[in-house]
Amino acid sequence: MLLLSEIGMRLGTAAAGVGSAILAVTFGDLVMRLVAVWLAVIFLSLFTVMVVADIRERRGLPPPKIHGTGRPGAAEWVFVVVFDALMALFVYAGVLDVQRGGEGELLVAGVIAVGMVLLLTGGVVRRWWRHRRAGTTGGRR
Repeated sequence: MLLLSEIGMRLGTAAAGVGSAILAVTFGDLVMRLVAVWLAVIFLSLFTVMVVADIRERRGLPPPKIHGTGRPGAAEWVFVVVFDALMALFVYAGVLDVQRGGEGELLVAGVIAVGMVLLLTGGVVRRWWRHRRAGTTGGRR
């Protein structure tokens, strides 16, 4: 059974995602529309992860195991691709803002966000590379 605070967290995340999606549809400005799409996907993906975890827990399934070594699973690759694509969208919105005469704050925020996400997703790529190299060289480094 979920606590009231957990239900509130899920509802708040869903509301932020749906609200951002509605703003993305109503904005006339391309840069603001891209930022709203970015926010909507972030919030709705977090909501999806929480709901899937709740369903797995309710059905009695163990949480998925993410190993620090070995070949990354499909779910990890999905997260890497989705979040890296979202960061590219964020930087693209910043570039469009600068081209139309903006100050560049959005571009700087996008570059900082890309740096953080690349550090996080780089671990998955390094694990894949080590696994791939170990498989092709007979386990030697």
